Amino acid sequence: MSSTVIILIVVLVVIVIGFYIFAILMRKKTEDRILAMEERKEILFDLPVQEEIDSVKKMHLVGQSQTIFREWNQKWIDLSSNSFADLENHIFEAEQLNDSFHFFRARESVADSEAQIELMEEEVESIRQGVAQLTEQEKRNSNKIQESLDLYDSLRNDITDNADLYGTVIHELEKHLTNIEAEFSQFVTLNSTGDPIEAAEVLETAEEHTIALRAITEQIPEFIEKIEKDIPKQLADLKEASDKFIEEEYILPESVDIEEKMADIQEHLDDTRNLLEQFELDRVETELVSIQDKIESLYAIFDKEYGARRNVEKRSAVLKEYIEHIRSNNKNLLLEIDHITQSYILSGNEKGYVRGYQEHLETLEVDANDILKAIEEKAHPYSVLSRRVNSIVNALEEMEKNQIKINNTLTGLKDEEKAAQEIAERFDSELRTIKRYVEKRNLPGLPKDYLDLFFMTGDRIQNLFKELGRVRINIDTINHLVDVSTEDMHVLKEATNNLTDHAVLAEQLIQYANRYKASNEQVASGISRALQLFERDRDYNASFDEISKTLELVEPGAASRISGVYFKDKAKPDYL
Repeated sequence: MSSTVIILIVVLVVIVIGFYIFAILMRKKTEDRILAMEERKEILFDLPVQEEIDSVKKMHLVGQSQTIFREWNQKWIDLSSNSFADLENHIFEAEQLNDSFHFFRARESVADSEAQIELMEEEVESIRQGVAQLTEQEKRNSNKIQESLDLYDSLRNDITDNADLYGTVIHELEKHLTNIEAEFSQFVTLNSTGDPIEAAEVLETAEEHTIALRAITEQIPEFIEKIEKDIPKQLADLKEASDKFIEEEYILPESVDIEEKMADIQEHLDDTRNLLEQFELDRVETELVSIQDKIESLYAIFDKEYGARRNVEKRSAVLKEYIEHIRSNNKNLLLEIDHITQSYILSGNEKGYVRGYQEHLETLEVDANDILKAIEEKAHPYSVLSRRVNSIVNALEEMEKNQIKINNTLTGLKDEEKAAQEIAERFDSELRTIKRYVEKRNLPGLPKDYLDLFFMTGDRIQNLFKELGRVRINIDTINHLVDVSTEDMHVLKEATNNLTDHAVLAEQLIQYANRYKASNEQVASGISRALQLFERDRDYNASFDEISKTLELVEPGAASRISGVYFKDKAKPDYL
């Protein structure tokens, strides 16, 4: 036998053995799944579903509970008579296919059976839960009824013991108690005759009604207190205030009809009482807020008139005196203005304002006389008269404030003149000091721009002296010259400091740089330019800059060091 044939035989034997082993393993695996299904089927079949259903049957359910029970019972009948047999057939078919080595069809059959048994387990569980719920519902009803009855009895006792707190609403409360009691009776009937599901719904409703009625009873006493006591008392107070107004001959605004407003409040109060008897508590609360607002508005009217009367009596008593006081102030101001204008020119139209006050006073006096007559005749509401009195008093107060302002302006003119004179004299002295200070520096001359600034400042100060020397001075012009001169002096002092500092420093730096003049042509050239700027051009700032740059070439930092020493040792000028 050739080697090729032998190899082929060996390969075939290996394939046959491999297939056999695969077949055995597949068959074993499928068989294990079938045995597991058999076990699940037995467990499912052994569940006491029928016993649980028979137990509920003995409860003799009716109504909604009976309908629900019939649905669960029918599902169990269908499941036990059809589904179990069908499952048995599927398992048997899978076993036959597995035994005949139809592995793939066997696996499909097993998978279908597993899906079917999972569905059956879910249905059995739902049936058992539904049946158990019917049993549990009756137990829950039995436990809950006592708790609900306790709530009801507590509510009834509270209402009975405190009937006086509920006024006429007690009859409506008793009707609701009777309705709740009827609901409890309906629950007992349903629960005892075999309908625990519907009985539970009725019990839930009865408990909700009890809780709601409890909440209502807790609010009613407060509403009763307001409707039967607080608001009627306030209306009585308002009626008393109205009678007193009439007695004291108060005049109310035409838009206010007290009797009509009080009648409207009483009508709303009656409507609110009816709403309370109907348990419209939200609307009751809204109405009470509205009624209270209306009452407060009436109180506000009375308070306004009372307050207005006190204000009128207080202020009207001094109207004429106040007008005379302002008139006297005006007269004195005119005399003071005539006196002041002999020495000063007034630019604020003070005399025109004071004459305008006089004309305004005449108008205010006419109004005041009209108001005093109306007060005497009691022809208008005090609130109207109060506004008119306040208007006059406010106008007089504003006028007096302006009079004081004008008077302060007049009396302050002398002080302003004296202050300006002192400033002019100080500036004149400082100007001479600056001149002496610059002369002591022994400079070869002064730059033109500095001289222009110096002489312009001097001219400004002389103009200030000239204005101060007039027979009638204009204080506004003088104050302007003081401001301008102050700024000029500040600029001149800064320019003087800059000029003298740079001149002195330029000389010091030139002297210091001379030590490098012979050995460094750049330094020698720089010194020459700096001296030219200093002596010929009199440009001390430029001279300082030139020699600083030159010195920096041979000795960096020397110019800064010498400048620092100079400013450290420099004495403060007399003009500062």
